[in-house]
Amino acid sequence: MESLKRKAKKNSLLVSLLYVGLGTIAVLCSYPPFYGDWVLVALLITFPVSILSFGILIAGKYYTAVIIVQLITFVIFWYLCYKFLLKNMIKKVKNNY
Repeated sequence: MESLKRKAKKNSLLVSLLYVGLGTIAVLCSYPPFYGDWVLVALLITFPVSILSFGILIAGKYYTAVIIVQLITFVIFWYLCYKFLLKNMIKKVKNNY
């Protein structure tokens, strides 16, 4: 059971870091000095975790607020992803026995 929890924590951390990290980079690069063509696609892919930060950035250039909101989003997304992965791993182990 502990190995399942450890594996779920590691996998959920990686998924959350990549997904929310891509959203954070896309939001921070959506403002003119760093704008790229890929930003719209990245924002659409990471829409659920980046919409609030995008609104903050458009309202004003509050980069610190964007980072804080994205950190909070990361922690929430990591927790939800961990619970989802752990539930699926436990279900998979029970079905194998």
